[in-house]
Order: sequence, then C-alpha cells, then structure tokens
Amino acid sequence: MENISRLIPPVRQPWAIEVYPYLYDHHFAGKAIFPAAEALITLARVVEKNFPGAAVNSLTDANFPRFLSIPSDAKTLTVSVDLEEIRKGRIRATLLQSVKSPTGRISRIVEHARVEFAGIAGKQKPAHPFGDLEKLEGECIKIPAAAIYSVLVPFGRAYQNITGELSVSRAGALGNISGGDAPSDDDLLGSPFPFDAAMHMACAWAQRFTDVVPFPIGFAKRIIYSKTKKGVGYLGRIVPASFTPKTLVFDAWIFDPEGAVCEVIVGIKMVDVSQGRVKPPAWIKATTS
Repeated sequence: MENISRLIPPVRQPWAIEVYPYLYDHHFAGKAIFPAAEALITLARVVEKNFPGAAVNSLTDANFPRFLSIPSDAKTLTVSVDLEEIRKGRIRATLLQSVKSPTGRISRIVEHARVEFAGIAGKQKPAHPFGDLEKLEGECIKIPAAAIYSVLVPFGRAYQNITGELSVSRAGALGNISGGDAPSDDDLLGSPFPFDAAMHMACAWAQRFTDVVPFPIGFAKRIIYSKTKKGVGYLGRIVPASFTPKTLVFDAWIFDPEGAVCEVIVGIKMVDVSQGRVKPPAWIKATTS
C-alpha cells in the first residue's frame, strides 16, 4: 500500500506579542506600526512552537496587506496565527487580529501578514551577481544617514540602521547597515534591523527616481543563509527589478563584513500607501532621466 504522509490540518493559535518601547520608533502618519520584519519573527516563533524542529530559513510568498497599529502604552498585542502545512516541510503562517466596529457590536478578522516557511537545501552560500561588491554602477549621489532618517524615512532611533552615507544611482543603492541594538529577537530569523534597513534603502531609491514614498507590501522569496546579529555591521545592496506606476519591485542582498551573503530577498513589492499624500522632498529628486 502506498505510504501517504499526513499533513496537519489548519489550526488557529492565539498569541500575545510583547510590546517593547523600541517598537514605537517605527511609525507612520503619527501612529506606531508593528514592523513587517517583526511580524515575520512572530510568525516564525509560532511555527517553531507548533512544529518543533521545522526549518524557517526559506520564506516565500510574503504579504503585508494592512498595517498592524500599536496603541499608545500597550504592553501586548493580542493576535492569532493561522497555521497550515500546505505540503510536507512547508508551512503557511498568517498573522490575524480581531477588530471591533466603532459601536463594538461587530467584530471582523483582519489579516496583517502571511508567509510560507520551509528549509533550504545545502549549506553553501551563493555567489553574488556583482562584479565589484562595493562599487555601484552609474552616476551616484551620497545621502547621509542623518538626512535619510530626518526626512526620507523619519523613524526613531531604533530603526535608524543605515549608517554613514548611502550611495544611490539608477543601478540601485549601496550602504553600510547595522544589526541594531534594541532588544529584538535575533534567534530564529536573525536581527530584524538589517532586513528593515534594506527596505529603507529601496524607499530612498524610489523617492529619488520615481517620486513616491513607498512601503513594502510583500516579497517573493527571502533566503537566510546566515542569521544577522545585533551589534554587528553589514553591507546592504538593493537593485530595482521592475516598476509600474503603482508597484515597485526590488531585490536585496545583505553581506557580512567578509563579503559573504547573509540574506537574499527577491521580489520586494513596494507601493505608495499614502496614495500621493506624502511626497519626497525636492532635493532628493533626480533631475535627469
């Protein structure tokens, strides 16, 4: 008789996210927003609890359809996570929250993040596609980190992890990034801060060349070859893959101090969530096509 492995049916797991003060440094339009990088860590942690030993270093088909707001003075965020083993060794995790209507009489479930976790084959790190890892093609400008975080990506200190100057050309963006020093969880997926800083690099590039201020809404694939750590410096590089009037797509690489690949994020989708209400400053815009 054929041996058919049994998949675990979908389950919903209640979960409480502990709110640390540093999370309030991640904000938009006057509201603290739970970062996508932290949402992925939360989902990985729930997967680890329910599927002991499951590999989580390959993440695919990630979506961040709605912001998860953090109320002022919150100690925890009450959420739930749907888990489904869609095939052996591949687990889909979805971060949900119950939201009440203004009258309090009706509740609905809102999805904030979704991703599929699996393992990667082999231990060998990939070669990068760049002729010179630390050289950006094309005419570059250099943007000081202070300008990025005061104007372009105005987050608080915990999320200011592009360091020094960011080089930006039509070919992409290149710069040093930090593993951060806030008390985040870097055990399962590595520090959230280099991943987050790569999104900032893409946002700065978009403001220069597309005249929008975009936020990430998902990615096609993220492979973690070596977990980044807090307190360590890295090199980040992003490349524009494609863009339309509504959606920008980037690929990103994070390298360790020796130049080895720590992470590759492919197909990062970014959109203008403000729908044109937030505009880049005049000084960042490219003056030539």
